[in-house]
Amino acid sequence: MRALLASSIVVLALSSAVFRKIAQDSTKPKSEGQFIVATRDLPDPLFHDSVVLMLPIKEETLLVGLIINKPSKFKVRDVFPDSPTLENSDAKAYFGGPVDFDVAARSAVFRSKNPPKKAIQVFGDVYVTFDAGEILPLAENSQQASNLRVFLGRAQWDPQQFENEVARGSWHNLPASADSIFTEYPDSLWRTLIDRAEPRPVVQSPRPFLPSLADALP
Repeated sequence: MRALLASSIVVLALSSAVFRKIAQDSTKPKSEGQFIVATRDLPDPLFHDSVVLMLPIKEETLLVGLIINKPSKFKVRDVFPDSPTLENSDAKAYFGGPVDFDVAARSAVFRSKNPPKKAIQVFGDVYVTFDAGEILPLAENSQQASNLRVFLGRAQWDPQQFENEVARGSWHNLPASADSIFTEYPDSLWRTLIDRAEPRPVVQSPRPFLPSLADALP
């Protein structure tokens, strides 16, 4: 339990200056996105039953991702309260992770053929941006709604910390897919992916006894 608390404190204590640095830098290398999927017995309550989209953002000391399967209690209209377009929107903002979890620390993952300048390619036509000026027009565009997720906070690890968690068997690695990111059923996503990464053995029921033809003859 002490180790868990220490791990959570390390994550929460990392500076919000990193978030601002990400928002300002759109020149990071592009690479294929990956999911990390929490194992069935991962005890950390901050990441229990989580699916994390790892981002191709290279920081000196940090690995960065977004939890994609946990809608938060906040609506997107709470994130942009001055937008009349979003005033009646019921779209939810998602819990991206425990670091800087508040309405000011927002990001968005979206699909686009013509992404804005400050977007970072995750894979294919999927991009991420940490720039509020780019997120608002995406959120206000009704045609973008099914291919947009707005996140509050993020997940991040020191590389050694992450290596230790992987060594303990805390995470599975799977290729990311747009269908999973923008699924209409985020609450069932972890179950779907964990069954793929960590399938349970199939237990067959014993066959009922059937008499042979010879036994049935007089």
